[in-house]
Amino acid sequence: MQKRNLILLIIATLLITVGTVLFLSKNKTDKLLSTPSSDKVSWTFDGKKWASQGAPPLCPDPLILPSPVDLNLVTGVLYPGQERGGDYKPHGGFRFDNQANNEVDVFTPMEGNLIKAARHLEYGEPQYSLYFIHDCGMMYKLDHIRELTAKFSEILNNIPMGSEGNSRTTEIRPAVYVAQGEQIATKVGFEHFPGGYQDRNVFVDFGIYDLRKTNGVNYDSDFRVKHSNINEYGTHAVCWFDYLSSEDEAVVRRLPAIGDSGKTSDYCGGTDG
Repeated sequence: MQKRNLILLIIATLLITVGTVLFLSKNKTDKLLSTPSSDKVSWTFDGKKWASQGAPPLCPDPLILPSPVDLNLVTGVLYPGQERGGDYKPHGGFRFDNQANNEVDVFTPMEGNLIKAARHLEYGEPQYSLYFIHDCGMMYKLDHIRELTAKFSEILNNIPMGSEGNSRTTEIRPAVYVAQGEQIATKVGFEHFPGGYQDRNVFVDFGIYDLRKTNGVNYDSDFRVKHSNINEYGTHAVCWFDYLSSEDEAVVRRLPAIGDSGKTSDYCGGTDG
Protein backbone atom coordinates (compact mmCIF):
# COMPACT_ATOMS: atom_id res chain seq x y z
CA MET A 1 0.00 0.00 0.00
CA GLN A 2 2.80 2.40 0.92
CA LYS A 3 4.63 1.54 -2.31
CA ARG A 4 1.48 2.28 -4.33
CA ASN A 5 1.00 5.64 -2.57
CA LEU A 6 4.65 6.54 -3.21
CA ILE A 7 4.24 5.79 -6.93
CA LEU A 8 1.07 7.92 -7.09
CA LEU A 9 2.87 10.77 -5.31
CA ILE A 10 5.76 10.62 -7.79
CA ILE A 11 3.37 10.61 -10.74
CA ALA A 12 1.42 13.58 -9.33
CA THR A 13 4.65 15.50 -8.75
CA LEU A 14 5.77 14.85 -12.33
CA LEU A 15 2.42 15.97 -13.72
CA ILE A 16 2.52 19.17 -11.70
CA THR A 17 6.12 19.88 -12.83
CA VAL A 18 5.33 19.26 -16.50
CA GLY A 19 2.20 21.40 -16.26
CA THR A 20 4.12 24.25 -14.66
CA VAL A 21 6.84 24.13 -17.32
CA LEU A 22 4.27 24.13 -20.13
CA PHE A 23 2.39 27.04 -18.54
CA LEU A 24 5.52 29.14 -18.13
CA SER A 25 6.70 28.28 -21.62
CA LYS A 26 3.34 29.30 -23.13
CA ASN A 27 3.34 32.56 -21.18
CA LYS A 28 6.91 33.32 -22.28
CA THR A 29 6.00 32.62 -25.91
CA ASP A 30 2.89 34.78 -25.68
CA LYS A 31 4.96 37.57 -24.19
CA LEU A 32 7.52 37.37 -26.99
CA LEU A 33 4.82 37.29 -29.64
CA SER A 34 3.01 40.23 -28.10
CA THR A 35 6.13 42.43 -27.96
CA PRO A 36 5.76 45.05 -30.70
CA SER A 37 8.50 44.81 -33.32
CA SER A 38 10.19 47.92 -34.67
CA ASP A 39 11.54 47.99 -38.21
CA LYS A 40 15.18 48.95 -38.47
CA VAL A 41 15.52 52.51 -39.70
CA SER A 42 18.31 53.59 -42.01
CA TRP A 43 19.09 56.77 -43.92
CA THR A 44 20.74 56.87 -47.34
CA PHE A 45 21.80 59.55 -49.81
CA ASP A 46 21.06 58.76 -53.46
CA GLY A 47 23.23 61.50 -54.92
CA LYS A 48 20.46 64.11 -54.77
CA LYS A 49 18.62 63.75 -51.49
CA TRP A 50 18.48 61.90 -48.18
CA ALA A 51 15.66 59.45 -47.50
CA SER A 52 14.79 57.02 -44.72
CA GLN A 53 14.10 53.33 -45.07
CA GLY A 54 11.63 52.36 -42.36
CA ALA A 55 9.55 54.71 -40.25
CA PRO A 56 11.86 57.05 -38.33
CA PRO A 57 10.91 57.96 -34.76
CA LEU A 58 10.39 61.57 -33.75
CA CYS A 59 13.49 63.41 -32.64
CA PRO A 60 13.57 64.64 -29.04
CA ASP A 61 12.05 68.11 -28.83
CA PRO A 62 13.80 70.19 -27.71
CA LEU A 63 16.97 68.44 -28.80
CA ILE A 64 19.72 69.45 -26.37
CA LEU A 65 23.10 67.78 -26.75
CA PRO A 66 26.23 67.80 -24.60
CA SER A 67 29.40 69.16 -26.16
CA PRO A 68 31.56 66.40 -27.65
CA VAL A 69 34.62 67.96 -25.96
CA ASP A 70 35.43 69.66 -22.68
CA LEU A 71 34.68 73.33 -23.35
CA ASN A 72 37.06 74.36 -20.58
CA LEU A 73 39.92 73.33 -22.87
CA VAL A 74 38.64 75.12 -25.99
CA THR A 75 40.42 78.33 -27.03
CA GLY A 76 38.54 79.09 -30.24
CA VAL A 77 35.70 77.96 -32.47
CA LEU A 78 35.38 77.31 -36.19
CA TYR A 79 31.94 78.46 -37.37
CA PRO A 80 29.90 76.15 -39.62
CA GLY A 81 28.64 77.27 -43.02
CA GLN A 82 31.56 79.31 -44.34
CA GLU A 83 34.47 79.13 -46.75
CA ARG A 84 37.79 78.13 -45.22
CA GLY A 85 40.98 77.23 -47.00
CA GLY A 86 39.40 77.69 -50.43
CA ASP A 87 36.63 75.19 -49.72
CA TYR A 88 33.11 75.40 -48.30
CA LYS A 89 32.76 73.93 -44.81
CA PRO A 90 29.24 73.05 -43.63
CA HIS A 91 30.77 71.93 -40.31
CA GLY A 92 32.60 73.87 -37.63
CA GLY A 93 34.99 72.79 -34.93
CA PHE A 94 37.00 73.45 -31.78
CA ARG A 95 40.63 74.54 -31.25
CA PHE A 96 42.83 73.78 -28.23
CA ASP A 97 45.88 76.06 -28.43
CA ASN A 98 46.71 75.84 -24.73
CA GLN A 99 47.18 72.08 -24.74
CA ALA A 100 50.69 70.79 -23.99
CA ASN A 101 49.97 67.92 -26.39
CA ASN A 102 47.25 66.54 -28.65
CA GLU A 103 45.52 64.61 -25.89
CA VAL A 104 41.87 65.70 -26.07
CA ASP A 105 39.02 63.32 -25.28
CA VAL A 106 36.09 63.28 -27.72
CA PHE A 107 32.67 61.78 -26.92
CA THR A 108 29.50 61.02 -28.87
CA PRO A 109 26.96 63.82 -28.21
CA MET A 110 24.00 61.67 -29.29
CA GLU A 111 23.20 58.00 -29.68
CA GLY A 112 23.08 56.70 -33.21
CA ASN A 113 24.72 54.44 -35.75
CA LEU A 114 28.19 54.81 -37.20
CA ILE A 115 27.33 54.59 -40.90
CA LYS A 116 30.53 55.67 -42.63
CA ALA A 117 34.06 56.72 -41.83
CA ALA A 118 37.40 57.56 -43.39
CA ARG A 119 41.03 57.21 -42.48
CA HIS A 120 43.77 58.81 -44.51
CA LEU A 121 47.14 60.47 -44.26
CA GLU A 122 47.52 64.22 -44.00
CA TYR A 123 50.92 65.80 -43.42
CA GLY A 124 52.05 62.21 -42.98
CA GLU A 125 49.78 61.62 -39.98
CA PRO A 126 46.69 59.40 -39.80
CA GLN A 127 43.41 61.29 -39.60
CA TYR A 128 39.98 59.78 -38.93
CA SER A 129 36.48 61.06 -39.68
CA LEU A 130 33.27 59.42 -38.45
CA TYR A 131 29.62 59.98 -39.36
CA PHE A 132 26.77 58.96 -37.04
CA ILE A 133 23.01 59.05 -37.71
CA HIS A 134 20.27 58.90 -35.09
CA ASP A 135 17.22 56.97 -36.31
CA CYS A 136 15.17 60.16 -36.18
CA GLY A 137 17.27 61.74 -38.94
CA MET A 138 19.93 63.79 -37.17
CA MET A 139 23.47 63.17 -38.35
CA TYR A 140 26.71 64.38 -36.80
CA LYS A 141 30.30 64.32 -37.97
CA LEU A 142 33.57 64.28 -36.04
CA ASP A 143 36.74 64.75 -38.07
CA HIS A 144 40.50 65.18 -37.62
CA ILE A 145 40.63 62.52 -34.96
CA ARG A 146 44.30 61.63 -34.41
CA GLU A 147 43.96 58.63 -32.09
CA LEU A 148 40.86 56.47 -31.58
CA THR A 149 39.75 54.49 -28.56
CA ALA A 150 40.08 50.70 -28.82
CA LYS A 151 36.48 50.09 -29.99
CA PHE A 152 36.61 52.56 -32.85
CA SER A 153 40.19 51.73 -33.77
CA GLU A 154 39.15 48.12 -34.32
CA ILE A 155 36.29 49.25 -36.59
CA LEU A 156 38.26 51.73 -38.67
CA ASN A 157 41.27 49.46 -39.07
CA ASN A 158 39.02 47.39 -41.35
CA ILE A 159 38.53 50.20 -43.89
CA PRO A 160 41.07 51.30 -46.51
CA MET A 161 43.76 53.82 -45.58
CA GLY A 162 43.51 56.74 -47.99
CA SER A 163 46.59 58.34 -49.49
CA GLU A 164 47.80 61.81 -48.57
CA GLY A 165 44.78 64.14 -48.55
CA ASN A 166 42.32 61.47 -49.79
CA SER A 167 39.51 61.55 -47.21
CA ARG A 168 37.02 59.46 -49.17
CA THR A 169 34.60 57.70 -46.83
CA THR A 170 33.75 54.00 -46.59
CA GLU A 171 30.34 52.69 -45.53
CA ILE A 172 30.32 50.75 -42.28
CA ARG A 173 28.29 47.57 -42.79
CA PRO A 174 26.56 46.65 -40.68
CA ALA A 175 26.30 50.04 -39.02
CA VAL A 176 27.62 50.13 -35.46
CA TYR A 177 25.35 51.43 -32.69
CA VAL A 178 26.80 53.92 -30.21
CA ALA A 179 25.26 55.27 -27.04
CA GLN A 180 25.40 58.92 -26.06
CA GLY A 181 28.61 59.71 -24.20
CA GLU A 182 30.82 56.97 -25.64
CA GLN A 183 34.44 58.02 -25.91
CA ILE A 184 35.67 58.08 -29.51
CA ALA A 185 39.11 59.63 -29.33
CA THR A 186 42.05 60.35 -27.07
CA LYS A 187 43.95 62.65 -29.46
CA VAL A 188 42.94 65.14 -32.15
CA GLY A 189 44.59 67.21 -34.88
CA PHE A 190 48.23 67.03 -35.95
CA GLU A 191 51.15 66.33 -33.67
CA HIS A 192 53.66 67.67 -36.21
CA PHE A 193 52.29 70.53 -38.27
CA PRO A 194 54.41 72.92 -40.34
CA GLY A 195 53.88 76.43 -39.06
CA GLY A 196 51.45 75.28 -36.40
CA TYR A 197 51.07 76.65 -32.90
CA GLN A 198 53.97 75.15 -30.91
CA ASP A 199 54.57 72.89 -33.94
CA ARG A 200 51.16 71.29 -33.37
CA ASN A 201 47.66 71.85 -34.66
CA VAL A 202 45.24 70.70 -31.98
CA PHE A 203 41.64 70.85 -33.21
CA VAL A 204 38.64 68.70 -34.08
CA ASP A 205 35.86 69.27 -36.62
CA PHE A 206 32.22 68.96 -35.56
CA GLY A 207 29.06 69.26 -37.63
CA ILE A 208 25.35 68.49 -37.22
CA TYR A 209 22.97 67.82 -40.13
CA ASP A 210 19.18 67.52 -40.14
CA LEU A 211 18.45 64.97 -42.86
CA ARG A 212 14.68 65.39 -42.55
CA LYS A 213 14.62 68.74 -44.31
CA THR A 214 16.82 71.29 -46.03
CA ASN A 215 18.04 74.34 -44.16
CA GLY A 216 16.75 76.99 -46.57
CA VAL A 217 20.16 78.29 -47.64
CA ASN A 218 20.13 79.20 -51.34
CA TYR A 219 23.24 77.86 -53.08
CA ASP A 220 23.33 78.96 -56.71
CA SER A 221 24.26 76.66 -59.59
CA ASP A 222 27.84 77.94 -59.91
CA PHE A 223 28.42 77.36 -56.22
CA ARG A 224 27.01 73.85 -56.47
CA VAL A 225 29.32 73.02 -59.38
CA LYS A 226 32.31 74.24 -57.39
CA HIS A 227 31.27 72.37 -54.24
CA SER A 228 29.84 69.03 -55.30
CA ASN A 229 28.83 67.78 -51.84
CA ILE A 230 26.40 70.62 -51.11
CA ASN A 231 23.29 68.45 -51.51
CA GLU A 232 24.65 65.81 -49.17
CA TYR A 233 25.92 68.09 -46.40
CA GLY A 234 25.56 71.83 -47.02
CA THR A 235 21.79 71.90 -47.55
CA HIS A 236 21.21 69.95 -44.32
CA ALA A 237 23.85 71.45 -42.03
CA VAL A 238 22.66 73.44 -39.03
CA CYS A 239 24.19 75.73 -36.45
CA TRP A 240 25.31 73.20 -33.86
CA PHE A 241 25.58 75.99 -31.27
CA ASP A 242 21.76 75.93 -31.12
CA TYR A 243 21.75 72.29 -29.99
CA LEU A 244 23.91 72.83 -26.92
CA SER A 245 22.56 73.71 -23.51
CA SER A 246 22.06 77.45 -23.00
CA GLU A 247 25.12 77.53 -20.73
CA ASP A 248 27.36 75.74 -23.25
CA GLU A 249 26.03 77.81 -26.14
CA ALA A 250 26.91 81.01 -24.28
CA VAL A 251 30.45 79.72 -23.71
CA VAL A 252 30.88 78.80 -27.38
CA ARG A 253 29.58 82.14 -28.67
CA ARG A 254 31.97 84.04 -26.38
CA LEU A 255 34.99 82.19 -27.70
CA PRO A 256 37.10 83.74 -30.46
CA ALA A 257 36.16 82.74 -34.00
CA ILE A 258 39.07 81.06 -35.78
CA GLY A 259 39.89 81.58 -39.44
CA ASP A 260 39.67 84.38 -42.00
CA SER A 261 35.85 84.14 -42.19
CA GLY A 262 35.47 84.85 -38.48
CA LYS A 263 31.87 84.57 -37.33
CA THR A 264 30.43 84.71 -40.84
CA SER A 265 28.06 81.75 -41.09
CA ASP A 266 25.22 80.61 -43.32
CA TYR A 267 23.62 78.88 -40.34
CA CYS A 268 24.57 80.78 -37.17
CA GLY A 269 22.89 84.14 -37.58
CA GLY A 270 25.36 85.91 -39.86
CA THR A 271 28.36 87.95 -38.80
CA ASP A 272 27.02 88.61 -35.31
CA GLY A 273 27.27 84.87 -34.52
